[in-house]
Amino acid sequence: MVKIYRDYADEPDDIFLPLPEELACDFYRLEMEDFREDIVFYKKVLPERGRILEMGCGTGRVACRIAEKNRPVTGMDISMPMLRLAALKKSAHCRFVCMDMTAPGFRRSFDTILIPYNTLNLLRQEDRILSCLDGCNAALHPGGTLIVQVFVPPDDFLRQGRSTFQFQMFDRPGGGRIIKEILKKPRPQSQTLEIEERFRVRPMQKGLANEDYNSIYEIAAFPLDRWLLMFGRTGFSPENIWGSYELKLYGAAPSSCCLFHLGRK
Repeated sequence: MVKIYRDYADEPDDIFLPLPEELACDFYRLEMEDFREDIVFYKKVLPERGRILEMGCGTGRVACRIAEKNRPVTGMDISMPMLRLAALKKSAHCRFVCMDMTAPGFRRSFDTILIPYNTLNLLRQEDRILSCLDGCNAALHPGGTLIVQVFVPPDDFLRQGRSTFQFQMFDRPGGGRIIKEILKKPRPQSQTLEIEERFRVRPMQKGLANEDYNSIYEIAAFPLDRWLLMFGRTGFSPENIWGSYELKLYGAAPSSCCLFHLGRK
């Protein structure tokens, strides 16, 4: 028998299970694998030759699509479940290593380092970001290039402190759907953004139960000038700053996407 509530306030709170890492990897692959807008951008701005390091490569979505015979790619990530999925792609010009991006250690250097899709924001704290950038400087050839995408909030975003809610749906392999809900809460004092991702798995098949998972984390929500200071402190200077994958200059239109093309000082 279905219980009917008189008011939304009477309904019981949702119960979410912590999202297991391997399931998180599957959901990430399902959501992001076909995303290609940034791939087109990277192929435009990357050199035709030279060794590339991708930090935070995840499932190898970017690395395997930009790698070529004259442009081999090393993909680096701290998550073994992610790297296991990346290894399944078996790209001839990619290799993958498990390593913490705040303490990279390579015997060989690279011509270009790539940190895509707001991965640097995930480090959250300035000292961890600086450690990563110092490691990038050490791992680059003289004259090497660092290409980074970061989330930069609008000027009044943190000050207003408004929470936001988004959702999307995608098909589940084997049938059914996954409903993803994203709740964002600005933290002005720490210049961070708390993100809760909720995944409602709906098999829509007899005998299979619904499942609800969530993951809560924070990312850096620094303004542009703070990013520029951190790049400068670690020996980098901007050669280009774009606000879209179409190479539009940052600031030409409102955008939270900031793409840095940085050279070593």
